[in-house]
Amino acid sequence: MISETTEDERRCSERRSWECHARLFPLSLEPRAPMPSIQAVIARDISEGGLQVRSDRLFAIRSRLLVEMEAVEVPEGIQAVGSVAWISPAPSNNQWCLGIEFSDIGDMALTSIRNILRRDPDSD
Repeated sequence: MISETTEDERRCSERRSWECHARLFPLSLEPRAPMPSIQAVIARDISEGGLQVRSDRLFAIRSRLLVEMEAVEVPEGIQAVGSVAWISPAPSNNQWCLGIEFSDIGDMALTSIRNILRRDPDSD
């Protein structure tokens, strides 16, 4: 039997439009990889399963990243480890939209994300 769901419908977590500043730190174990550097990005939406960001730097699919998110409503910040699940060009020149799927997220970070998802959208 062939599934009739579209690719967008395969998400199993509720997503919310949420903008914050974030930093991406590559977690490469490659012996000849260049020295990883922190990349500042803008996050566009979030779920318990991942985050969409806009970046000036292109990361390879499946690149493992430490993601550090900062926003006024989350003074303690949110940290998670994830991998680049998808890439698409952003409307702005020399930018990319990256879908990051979380693979390691602590209880405090998960609680913070759930609080963001429960917030009243009219309070933004």
